[in-house]
Amino acid sequence: MTVVVDRRVKDPCAWLSAVSHELAVTPPADTRAVLLAVWDGLAAARLAGLHAAAASPRWRTRQRHAESVEFDLALLLARDCTIATGRAIPARLPRAAVAWPEEKAAAAVAAIVSFCGTAEAVLRRAGELTPVWEDSLLGPVALTSWLADCWTGRHTGCPLHLPAPPPPWWR
Repeated sequence: MTVVVDRRVKDPCAWLSAVSHELAVTPPADTRAVLLAVWDGLAAARLAGLHAAAASPRWRTRQRHAESVEFDLALLLARDCTIATGRAIPARLPRAAVAWPEEKAAAAVAAIVSFCGTAEAVLRRAGELTPVWEDSLLGPVALTSWLADCWTGRHTGCPLHLPAPPPPWWR
């Protein structure tokens, strides 16, 4: 299967907002649907975060902290076959990306933090509804919380060291 980034995304913030809404109404008992929605949200959050990072040094620093958490979360989600959507996590901005003003970058970060809160709550509820708490849900719960903490400046992560070659879903 070829995994691609949707290059037609014009507004990553609107996409992230839509995914957050979708995730909020996804039945927590449908674990696969929850994980798929979190995957799509992570792709949208990554793209919005890359745009924000290009807007200012403040967001660039936080994006560097968030990057390893994003990769770890993607790695856990990919293990559960949630990449069936065919959408990859963007490793970098498209070359034709236009710089965002600081206000839009700040709104993107707020959308990322909001998505993380929704994802953490829904993943936690999904885990509570499983007969035995699954590790496939425990890791993403913690990582969505850490991702929000990276973007709010409460958590500093380690720099990302990608394996060579990078996974096909990190493009």
